[in-house]
Amino acid sequence: MQAKGIKNIIVIQNKIDLVSQEQARKSYEGIKEFVKGTIAEKAEIIPVSSQQEINLDKILKLLCEIEISKRNIEADPVFLIARSFDINKPGTKIKELKGGVLGGALKQGKLKIGDMIEIKPGRNLKRENQIVYETIKTKIIGIRKGSYSIKEASPGGSLALETELDPILTKADSLSGCVAGIKVADVKSHIKLRTKLFEEVVGIGEKKLVDNIKVSEMLMLSVNTSTTVGFVRKIKGNEVEMDLKIPVVPIKGESVGIARNISGHWRLIGFGELVE
Repeated sequence: MQAKGIKNIIVIQNKIDLVSQEQARKSYEGIKEFVKGTIAEKAEIIPVSSQQEINLDKILKLLCEIEISKRNIEADPVFLIARSFDINKPGTKIKELKGGVLGGALKQGKLKIGDMIEIKPGRNLKRENQIVYETIKTKIIGIRKGSYSIKEASPGGSLALETELDPILTKADSLSGCVAGIKVADVKSHIKLRTKLFEEVVGIGEKKLVDNIKVSEMLMLSVNTSTTVGFVRKIKGNEVEMDLKIPVVPIKGESVGIARNISGHWRLIGFGELVE
């Protein structure tokens, strides 16, 4: 939440109908203790029973009070691909085959049926014993938002884009982590981050302070919907330059999750802002 700059937080204590009043109160106090010292400390905790519709109105009221952030619909479209599918069932006739589908979120701009888009980094190929990435281009032939088919999409919510791509390119999330748009920014294998480390390592169940980042260290980065490993080349103050194992499409100003390998597991230690 801190890494993404989330300010509006609602904490929900669900399934209170399955425990006694005493246990519910005990759980409530446990939640208060759990969020103490975090940005969720001042958030309202709402005891809820979905089955009995207890306090659902309070959740709706709080949601309606949250100001919706303004989206830049005039900018070049940036579609973050989180999933990719082959929606054809085994045995489908050739004439009835559907093109590959991209699932994700439109960060800015608009996309409509008929738009020609490019996908980066795209597919990886092996040439002369090296992995290279090739941009993919295709046309949008269908857009779905939930259970509805739409002709034009703007930012907000999840989308599915049906394309003219050969389904073999999209099966099993093979394009997950890529970025699509009319004109996508250049792919980079070297980035600079302005970092902010947490005081303690996240997710290890014990108190462990976060050490400073070191030159030649390997770190795992979450960039947009992709995951890559960065090799630290240079450090100047809180700015870190890294070479990437898997290239990414950097969006300047975006937040990047930073994880370190601790006892054989990648653990979140902070975040960074993409400088270049």
